[in-house]
Order: sequence, then C-alpha cells, then structure tokens
Amino acid sequence: MRRVIDIDTWKRKEEYLFFRTFFNPMVAVTVEVDCTRAYERAKKQKISFALYYLHAALVAANRIEEFRYRQEGEEVVLYDRIDLFTPVLTADGSYRSVLLPAEEKWEVFQEKASPLVEAAKRGEGQAHSEKEHGRNILLISVNPWYRFTSVQLSIPSEPHTNIPIFTFGKVVLEQGKRMMPVSLSVNHGFVSGYQIGCFLQEFQKLLDR
Repeated sequence: MRRVIDIDTWKRKEEYLFFRTFFNPMVAVTVEVDCTRAYERAKKQKISFALYYLHAALVAANRIEEFRYRQEGEEVVLYDRIDLFTPVLTADGSYRSVLLPAEEKWEVFQEKASPLVEAAKRGEGQAHSEKEHGRNILLISVNPWYRFTSVQLSIPSEPHTNIPIFTFGKVVLEQGKRMMPVSLSVNHGFVSGYQIGCFLQEFQKLLDR
C-alpha cells in the first residue's frame, strides 16, 4: 500500500523542496557496525550470516518512516512496507538479483528468502530487474571481499526517483569484535542525519538480538 503525501502540510516540505533542486540529492555516509553477536549466532545456528544481517537491515529500514518515502513523477508517496532487492553471486562470478519480501520475524523471512537466494546462485533470474518491482524496494549490495571507508555509486539519469542503496563490506576482527563497514546512500530530501542515526540504532539492536 502507498499513500500520496500532501507536500504543503508535510513536515519535510522545506527539506524536500530544497534538495529537489539539486542535480544529485543523494547523501552518503559510511560507518562500521559491530556484528559480533550476529556472526556468533549465525555460526551457532548454522544459518547464513549474510542473510541474517540483510534481514536486520530490512527490518530496521522499514521501522524508519523516512526510508519508505519515494518520488514518483511529481508526487511523493509513503509505502507501508519496502522489500529487499539484492544481487547474489553465481558460480561463474556473475550475479543474479532477487526480491526478498519484508518480514518482521527472522524465521519467516529465512523460509521465504532462502530458496530464492539458492535459485539465484544457480543462475536463475536476471541481473537487473529492479524496475519491474516498483519503487517500494531497498537495494543492498553485499561485498565480503574487501573493506572500505567510502563508496561512490553510479548516479542514475533520474536521481530524484532513486531509492536507498546500502553496501556492506568485509567483516574484520578488531580487538575481539567483528566490525563491518556499511555505506548508506539516501535521498537527502527524505532522510536527514537524525533518521540515519535512528536506522543505525535499530540495525545495531537487531544485530545484537
């Protein structure tokens, strides 16, 4: 479900109208998160660590209203939920992308997502099909091969209609903690630093559950 926002009475009217004039209204930040507990739980329960933290990120994003705003034509809409669109590595080094449904409970998400991911690993599906799924998605790319301190994304021809894009990097053991770089790219007209902070707090809570 989606709801069209009345921009004249919207709490983010000024921010939205200001950043709408920018060629590229996206703002990006990179932080490190502590995924020690999530890693240990995944190994103990023999579940996919990557899928586990993808679920945590998806749930956290859905809990923050500002991450569910989208620009559609001349309208701003608010979705009641956003699903996850993510690339999956195949055996030949290419990738296929999958749409994973938003589910609050990990067990439900795992049951629905696992067969979709396995199919993508076998090469089923397409590399780029996000336009087929509408705007109510969150893009997350998992890059466990290297650590980074920043990420520069390709700018689409219509950046104002862009959706949040997250990038997760290589987990590194530091002073007994497993730290993972996380890059967040969001439309600044919809999301400010405060909401990014709220997301990161929720994300960390879910990693520590």
